[in-house]
Amino acid sequence: MKKYLISIEKEDSSRLADFFSQSTFGNYKSEFKKVGVIGAQLPTAEYFKLAVAGRKKPLSPAELGCTLSHVNALKDFLASNEKYACIFEDDAICLNSFDLNTLETQVDQLNLNPCFFFSLGGIQLKSCKRVRGYTLDQKINGTQILKLHPLYFGRLFYTYAYIVDRKMAELLLKYHEVPKGCDHWSQIREYNPDSHFYATFLFDHPELDDISLTTQSHIQQERKSMQIEKKIKKSIWVKWKISILKRIYNIILNRY
Repeated sequence: MKKYLISIEKEDSSRLADFFSQSTFGNYKSEFKKVGVIGAQLPTAEYFKLAVAGRKKPLSPAELGCTLSHVNALKDFLASNEKYACIFEDDAICLNSFDLNTLETQVDQLNLNPCFFFSLGGIQLKSCKRVRGYTLDQKINGTQILKLHPLYFGRLFYTYAYIVDRKMAELLLKYHEVPKGCDHWSQIREYNPDSHFYATFLFDHPELDDISLTTQSHIQQERKSMQIEKKIKKSIWVKWKISILKRIYNIILNRY
C-alpha cells in the first residue's frame, strides 16, 4: 500500500516532527512520500485558470494547493502497481499505535465495493454530524464503519486520513480536472454512480472551531475571508423531493 503525506512543511519543521513522533507514522517514515503544492506560489495565470475562471466562488490559494497536492499523490499512486493508497495530512493524530501495513489486509477482508473512498477520520467531528448511512457488521481495528448513503456524500468533510482503491483514484482525477475543494464530493456520483464512501474513526483531528486563529490551517483562514458559495439553483420539486428524502433517511439511517 502506497503511503503519502500531504504537507508543505519543511523537512526540519516541528509540525513534521510531531507527526512522525507518533509511532504509527514514525515506523514508516522512509516509506511516506511527501507531496505539497503551495497555492500562493503558483503563477498568477495558472492560479486564475485553475481557481478563478468560470467560477461563482473561486478557490483560495490554500484550497487549490491542497487539492493539487492530493491530485498529485493520486497520480503517483496510479503510476505504481499498488492496490491501495493511504493518504494523510500532517495534522492527523493517531488514537492508538498500530501497524499501518495491517490496514491493507483488513481492507481486503472487508470486501468493500470497488471504487471506494474510505475516510479514516473526520466522521466524528461536528461538521460531519449530519452524515447518515448504514453501519457495517465488520469492523476495522476494532472500530465500527459507516457506509454513507449517496445523499450524504456532500456532508462528509476532511481529507486528513483516507484510503482509496485504484478505481476511486481514477475517478477523483477525473472529478478534479477542474479543481474543486479536496473534500468536495457532493457531485461525484454524477461522474460515476457506482462510487462508494465509507467512514470510520481511527485518526483524530482538532475541531476547526476550536483551533485558534494563529494556529488555524491556511485553508480555514482563507475560507473565512471569502464569500459564501452560491448554491446551484434547483427546482421547487427537486428541493421538495430531497427535503422529504432527507427527513425519511434521518430517521431510518444511522449516524456514526
